[in-house]
Amino acid sequence: MPDYRLTLRGRTVLAIDWGPWLVDGGPMTTMLRARGRAGVGIADVTILRDDEDVATEAVVRFLAGDSPKSRAAVTRWATDVGYRRLWLPGDVVDLPGPTETEAETRCNGCGVVLCDDGPEFWDHVRSSGRFPGMCPLCGADLPQWRVCQTAGEAPDPVSVPATRSRSCS
Repeated sequence: MPDYRLTLRGRTVLAIDWGPWLVDGGPMTTMLRARGRAGVGIADVTILRDDEDVATEAVVRFLAGDSPKSRAAVTRWATDVGYRRLWLPGDVVDLPGPTETEAETRCNGCGVVLCDDGPEFWDHVRSSGRFPGMCPLCGADLPQWRVCQTAGEAPDPVSVPATRSRSCS
């Protein structure tokens, strides 16, 4: 069974724990295909771990919306999480691995901006293979976090919100 289900919509990546109730075939596949036609990517992710149980590789199976834009969003997410390798259908992408700099997200529910760069935060991300997915204030789903740019890096114009002066890729 996969570890997570990713939903890719625009710049936003949501990652939820995979469950057997999630559609992955049968007559409800029609709804998955409709989401793909609407520009939404949906993918299951299986995590490969090293001997210390750290998530190091992610295997992605697209159920809907396998497009260059969705693949770019998954690749940015996997890079931010710190994976060393990403397995996409028909492609293997070697990634730089962990950077452990500041990361942030904005809650879909209450709108709070959360950021962290501490060792406990990154230990949690490395062991789970994703960023925290639930707001500690209101309990709403959190979009996956984005790693903030360090000085000297050019911002990615696709992933930096126009209303923010600070840039988290």
